[in-house]
Amino acid sequence: MPEAGVPHVLLASILHEANSFARTPAPLAHFQRQGIFRNAEVAERFGRTRTEMAGFLEAAAEAGWRVTTPIAVPCAPAGPMSSAAFAIFRAALLDGVRGAGPLDGVLLSLHGANVVEDEPDPDGAVASEVRALIGPDVPMVITLDPHSNVSDRLAAAADCLTAYRTHPHTDHKETGLRAAAILRRAMAGEVRPVVHLARGHQMRGFDSCRTSLPEGPMRRALAIAREMERSDPGVVEVSIQSGFVLSDVWRVGPTVAVTGDGRDGRFQAMAERLMRFAWDERENDTVPMIAVADAMRQAHAVPAGPGPIVISDFGDAPGGGGYGDATALLRAVLDDPLPASVFLSIADPAAVRAAMAAGEQAIVRLSLGGHTAPQHGGGPIEAEFKVLRFSDGRFTHEGPYTPGMIGNFGPSVLLSCRGVRIVVTTFQRNIVDLQQPRIFGIEPESCGLIAIKCMDAFRAAFAPIARAVIACESGGVSSRVQTTLTWQHARRPIWPLDAADVVAKAAGYAP
Repeated sequence: MPEAGVPHVLLASILHEANSFARTPAPLAHFQRQGIFRNAEVAERFGRTRTEMAGFLEAAAEAGWRVTTPIAVPCAPAGPMSSAAFAIFRAALLDGVRGAGPLDGVLLSLHGANVVEDEPDPDGAVASEVRALIGPDVPMVITLDPHSNVSDRLAAAADCLTAYRTHPHTDHKETGLRAAAILRRAMAGEVRPVVHLARGHQMRGFDSCRTSLPEGPMRRALAIAREMERSDPGVVEVSIQSGFVLSDVWRVGPTVAVTGDGRDGRFQAMAERLMRFAWDERENDTVPMIAVADAMRQAHAVPAGPGPIVISDFGDAPGGGGYGDATALLRAVLDDPLPASVFLSIADPAAVRAAMAAGEQAIVRLSLGGHTAPQHGGGPIEAEFKVLRFSDGRFTHEGPYTPGMIGNFGPSVLLSCRGVRIVVTTFQRNIVDLQQPRIFGIEPESCGLIAIKCMDAFRAAFAPIARAVIACESGGVSSRVQTTLTWQHARRPIWPLDAADVVAKAAGYAP
């Protein structure tokens, strides 16, 4: 029998970042690799991590809430989520809400950039369905990744939206704690939060939410947001989303969500002010993007010293839905290697099987990588490789990015060719943690060059040990060059697909 007066709160998460330009949907098996957790499994798995769910759980324990935890699905970026997988996750969440009995509040962790085969706005869909079940008076606070394309439907369903404030994202847990604190105030009747959403006329903004440089656009925008909260006691939360530019959906692009105590035009004006800031700063990218060949020339010019040179491949980044098997950067590293070069990693299950069949220390001829979409980032590399060691591919994140979470490359091998060590995996994975090379016996601090498939998230772990960091564009499906992709669903006009003067006129921006 529930204890009288004890708030009952539902905690759940369904996280996926979907690259619309990836050719295959992400099946249920894609999510099963890292785990789909239900009921008591949620606290057992996430309680010792630094995820937003860990923040929910800690806040609930401190407040003495009774909790229901129907499902938690960690984020594993890829192509659009399959309809079958989404149906299972959605049913688990909605059945959990129905079976929970009366609820006093909901904490829901969504990504904001999910896309399903037959549903362009799954985050908005599940949020609105939860709202329909709990009714208009039960407060629901939703956490987001700042790389989210927030829909009007999602904003309308939530009482408050709050996104991570760092990129690389190292404040997942803090975001969960912040969301729980807002929910507590709402359940106590201290505030009646209402989301006021402003949407831009651009596909990317706020420097892709990077917070590495103090004077970068995102850091300055966050400072404005915090000042808005300090100067107006009616402001509950100001959440900035830079957008996820690889989702071909109408809502693609940056948004600002100002949650106010009640509905008021001044809160909407604050959101619009920050969106104008995003427009004025639209060309300000703090990470210059160069071609693969230029990246290698820069790497060879870096003076000798301690720590590795790190080259990141934006074009085939699994964290942006890339296939993880494009070969343009690997080919360049093999053609002109630096001493102690390491490549992390190429996803090629057939090559893994062939290497394992040959055995450690064997020389094996492989057609490595480039099989999924040779036109995006390069075709297979035909060469002889030495098999150095095997791994089951499992690792635990040490941090600062999602420490405590378990990752899985699947069965994997370490190969060498022309003096370059190459990690070859069964599953594509973003490279964000120093433990990932270590499970193959590679100490990253001792490498001369580490070439990795990742956009920005690697910087939290790798930048502190790096002698230099270089970003390159390899032409894969996670390319940041939006004008080279074929768009079907993005609203128009929109920058940079359309000229800035045309977009500014449509948006009503003064020159």
